[in-house]
Amino acid sequence: MKIIINILVVFFSVAFCFSQTTIALKKTSFEIKNQNFYIENVVDARQEMHLGEIEDDFGMRETLSFLDGTEVTIKKFMDVTIPVANDKTPIDIRINNLKIEQVQTSIDKRTARVYIELHFYTESGEELYKVAHYEDQDFPESNVTEIYETHEKRIRAALEYCLWSFITAQKENTDINTDKVNLPPDVATYKAYSPLGKWFNLLTYKRITDRHNEGWNVAYTGFSDHEKDLIIPFVLNYGQSRAKSNIVQERGYSSVDSYAFGFGFNGFLKISHGFYLDIGVNVPIGIEVLRDLQEKKSNNFLIGLGASQGVKIIPWKDFGIVIGAGIFQRWRTSKVINRNFGFQLELGFNF
Repeated sequence: MKIIINILVVFFSVAFCFSQTTIALKKTSFEIKNQNFYIENVVDARQEMHLGEIEDDFGMRETLSFLDGTEVTIKKFMDVTIPVANDKTPIDIRINNLKIEQVQTSIDKRTARVYIELHFYTESGEELYKVAHYEDQDFPESNVTEIYETHEKRIRAALEYCLWSFITAQKENTDINTDKVNLPPDVATYKAYSPLGKWFNLLTYKRITDRHNEGWNVAYTGFSDHEKDLIIPFVLNYGQSRAKSNIVQERGYSSVDSYAFGFGFNGFLKISHGFYLDIGVNVPIGIEVLRDLQEKKSNNFLIGLGASQGVKIIPWKDFGIVIGAGIFQRWRTSKVINRNFGFQLELGFNF
C-alpha cells in the first residue's frame, strides 16, 4: 500500500508540473531609428500573474507563464530592442493586461490570440501614453502543437506594435493622452479587451408535430458565441415523419413515411448569455415512401422549403443540457400534404 501511495504522489507531482507551461521570449531586435528614450522599469500591474490557460493535444488545461517572470522577461526584451543610453530619456511602462488565448472558433479552425495593454510613464509618474492591441492568428483545428510553439512570436509582435505606436505618437507631436494618434501602416487605435468567441457543439433531438404529421429530427449544430447580435451556426440534420392515419386514408394510402436531410440558413440572436432566439430557413431533401390500400409501395422524391422560429437555452459553458421550443412552417413536394405548420420541442446537450 505504501508503494502505491508513493507512486500516486509522484504521478500527481509530475502531472502538476506539466500543467505549468513556461514561455521563453526570444530577445530579437528590430530597427528603430533616432528614438529618444529607453525603458528603465517594467511594472506588472495585472491581478492574474499567469498569461492564460490553453488546452494541450490531449485536451488537458495548462497554465502559461514566462520562464523568468513577466517583469524580468519584458525588461530584457526592451533592453535588446531599445538599448539603455545616458543621452536618452528613461521611460517606465506598466503592463495592465497581457493575455494568451486559443479557442476553437469554427468547425475546422482554432484561433490563437495575444492581447496586450501597456501604459507609458515618465520617471515622475506622469502618464504619457496608453496602447492596447490584439495579435490574432488562425490555425487548422488539429494544429495544437504549432499554436503553442508560436505564442512567443505573437507576444513579440504585440510588444513591437506598442513601441511603434508610442514612438509614432511622440514623433507626430500629438496629444498623447488621447487615443487618436497617427500610426504607421497596420497600426490601429486603442482596442479594449474582448474575449474570443467560444465554440459550441450541440447534439439535439427534436420532437415535431403538426396537424397532419408526427416525427422527429436529430441535428448537429456548431457555432461561435461572440458579442455580435447575429450568430450564424453550422447545422446538419436528419429527420423522419409519418402522416396521421386520417389524412392518409383520405388520400388513398395506408401509410406515408418521409425521410429527409436538411440544410439551410440558421441565425441565433443572442438575448443574454445562454439564451438565444433561433430563426431558420431550410431546404429538406429526401424521399417519401407510400403504401396504398393494397399495400403496394411507391416512392416520391421530396424537396421543399421551411422556416422556423423559436428559443434555445444553453445554460452551461462547457457541458450541459440544451432546451428549445418553437414553431415551423413548411412546404414540400409531398403527395399527401404540401403545406402545413406545427410545433417542435428540442432536447440535447452541448460539449
